[in-house]
Amino acid sequence: MQYDYSNENRDKYLYDNLNIVVPAEKWNKNSGKEALQYAVGSLLYMPASNTKIASKIISGEYDFIKAMVLDLEDSLGDDLVGFGQRSIVTTISELADAIDNGKITIDNIPLIFIRVREAKHITDTKEMLGKNIKYITGFNIPKFDKNTCDDFIETFKDVSKYAYDELNTCLYIMPIIENKNTMYRQLRMENLLYMNEALRGINESVLNIRVGGADFCSVFGIRRGMHDDIYDIGVVRSVLNDIVNVFGKSYVVSGPVWEYFENKDKPEDTRWKDGLKRELYADHLNGFLGKTVIHPSQCPVVQQSLTVDRTDYEDAMNILGMNANTTGVKKSTGGNRMNEVKTHTNWARKVIGLAKMYGVKE
Repeated sequence: MQYDYSNENRDKYLYDNLNIVVPAEKWNKNSGKEALQYAVGSLLYMPASNTKIASKIISGEYDFIKAMVLDLEDSLGDDLVGFGQRSIVTTISELADAIDNGKITIDNIPLIFIRVREAKHITDTKEMLGKNIKYITGFNIPKFDKNTCDDFIETFKDVSKYAYDELNTCLYIMPIIENKNTMYRQLRMENLLYMNEALRGINESVLNIRVGGADFCSVFGIRRGMHDDIYDIGVVRSVLNDIVNVFGKSYVVSGPVWEYFENKDKPEDTRWKDGLKRELYADHLNGFLGKTVIHPSQCPVVQQSLTVDRTDYEDAMNILGMNANTTGVKKSTGGNRMNEVKTHTNWARKVIGLAKMYGVKE
């Protein structure tokens, strides 16, 4: 599927119409995990075989994209994986040359992740990119479960060590929990707990935990409509809740993909956007932040959902400024809710983390 990213359509993918009272901070791929775990936000998937990505980043056409995945898995047929890998090398090389020639800076490059098929592709990336691996942010790992995680983790550790020792750059990993071993209740908790324990050794390199809602639905032949959200589906809600329960204390867990997007022939039909907004609200309520994105029209909707309300920001600042030894509770700045320093500290830290990446709206 080809999307229209032309200059005349780019503005509608931006979100400049919000009344921002505290602007977002500047960041890039070297800003560290504390910032980048929230900056992933709307993560746009693109086929690795797309040969125009670098030119559009350099020209500014992709300014609205803050994080992207060059996908070697679902978006490519088996015979195109090699071509996709070579295209990644070309894309990253063009970006590196543009930086060397002063056309762009590292601040102009979105976070770039490579979604591999197998652990070997992580090593392939190191060998094919060489020193240019410093321009990617990390790897998305599909079908992550008890049977595959150890191989992926050990391979990532080797490549990550090379990047840090030789190039002084950090690489990150984003496991995708999406297969039957997690969907089936009788196998689920054993798999989740095993993966959680396996990731402890690379905790600081785990940027997000990602989930595959459509994959979970497919196990039972279910597909949600434009007026449904993923939490309306009981068997899927169950697994998503368990993923947050196991991983949400240590990592940002990103919400599943929304399958609907803008029809350029019927831009007045905004039902897809209404449904996405509804699911984003449900995502946040259930402990998910950010979302996998499959079309640029979804990007501003997801990013707006991550912009912090002023009342939440002020309350979060007050909570983090309280002395727990002398203050237990305090009325909110809005005057209609109670802030408890011990109860709401984790929430407040999350709010401030989002505010730094997306700003504060009136």
